[in-house]
Amino acid sequence: MTTRSPRTYKQTRRADATGRTREAILDAAQELFRADPQLDPSLDAVAARAGVSTRTVIRQFGSKEGLLEAAIAAGVAAAATTRHAEPGDVDGAVRAIVSHYEAMGDEVMRWLALADRLPFVRRVTERGTETHHEWVEEVFAPDLDGLPRGERRARRAALATATDVYVWHLLRRREGLGRESTREAMVAMVEAARR
Repeated sequence: MTTRSPRTYKQTRRADATGRTREAILDAAQELFRADPQLDPSLDAVAARAGVSTRTVIRQFGSKEGLLEAAIAAGVAAAATTRHAEPGDVDGAVRAIVSHYEAMGDEVMRWLALADRLPFVRRVTERGTETHHEWVEEVFAPDLDGLPRGERRARRAALATATDVYVWHLLRRREGLGRESTREAMVAMVEAARR
């Protein structure tokens, strides 16, 4: 039977507390980013919301930019779990991506609008594009496998476009379609891209 030394126990507790503090700061930052159209809440506001000092925020993330980038990346990573679908399940894939956009689409569109002005947001949105392409490769693998290189690239591009946040935004916000009508329209686009 092994026992922990008092020092190891204290280090573990300290690491746990640090992790909880970091999560509280990220949660506070995400809440404030959603409330601020310019993604520019002050570090003091984030610290107050998290119940820590501004110095603690800086110690955890290095700078305001580091905090913003970490908070956006954490939000994107958490939302990515909602996009899961089995390869070849077109209806399930579109249902999953529409649910993802219903939760995050307006926020992502805001990030995209700020990407030219804020380099750290651009890095996150570029990673989001990469993640979307990876999702398309995985979910639509049966439609892509075995195609000649040029045809594969064109089909992947069509599938990525048909399931892109911009398409959701145009259908939901500009055209005013409901969620189910948006899903049906996106399924039709995906089916056309698969042919």
